[in-house]
Amino acid sequence: METVISGVIVLCLFMKGDIMEHTYVKSQKMADCLKLKRQINRTLDVNRVRMQCGEVDAVLETDEDTGRVRVIKIVKDKYGDYAN
Repeated sequence: METVISGVIVLCLFMKGDIMEHTYVKSQKMADCLKLKRQINRTLDVNRVRMQCGEVDAVLETDEDTGRVRVIKIVKDKYGDYAN
């Protein structure tokens, strides 16, 4: 089931200025997002990619079997509308 939710905290991965991936933060706490970002940055080539935590309006999907929430599409971020 897909739902549009505003003010969702996600961790985004940018490459060459474009968003490549977005991950829903289960706890919805900025501190947890920043902790995850630090862990990932330790294993990535930070010269090629950029990670950023932020609040977005997004279309979310919940897997009814596992309860896992995932971001289907970012509708709006802090920079304005996002065409995905």
